[in-house]
Amino acid sequence: MKIKVLCLLSLLLFACEKPQPLLGDVHEHADFKVYLNGEVHDFAQDKYMSTAEHKLSHFTHLHDGDGEIIHKHMSTITLGDFFESLGMKFTEECFNLEGGVSYCTNDENTLKMFVNGKENHDFDDYELSDLDQILITYGNQTGAEIQGQIDSVGDRACIQSALCPERGEPSDESTCLTGEDCVTL
Repeated sequence: MKIKVLCLLSLLLFACEKPQPLLGDVHEHADFKVYLNGEVHDFAQDKYMSTAEHKLSHFTHLHDGDGEIIHKHMSTITLGDFFESLGMKFTEECFNLEGGVSYCTNDENTLKMFVNGKENHDFDDYELSDLDQILITYGNQTGAEIQGQIDSVGDRACIQSALCPERGEPSDESTCLTGEDCVTL
């Protein structure tokens, strides 16, 4: 009898929980760059890469030494989720690096985000979409400088999404989709 009651309680608890997307319900990629006071932040560093030895997130990550393509494996992933997986915090007011250095909007500098060339105010709530080109910029740049930064965001996400095969082969991410550590072969 106790087992039946426990099973019933478990079923009720499970049924009341908000359904979560399954790992691997999407396989999308977005190009991105972050400029802080006119300098590109280097996301190609080992500390930002997902490997078997350096576990970050199954749902969103960087790998293969490429610090300009975000990999997304769950439909509801936001930019906030991505940066949080790297130990950072990104809001409409501040971009906080993992070491505690903050870049916050003030009287002299502003934090801005552009998605596919257009200013976007969703910041950490922005849900990544396949082939997005995302620029995050902090400073007091002119319109021409910002346009140059927008133009510098790559367009290689299509390779990882296998939508431009003439430009190359995507890396093997099969272990990411099975819930294992994301390690390309």
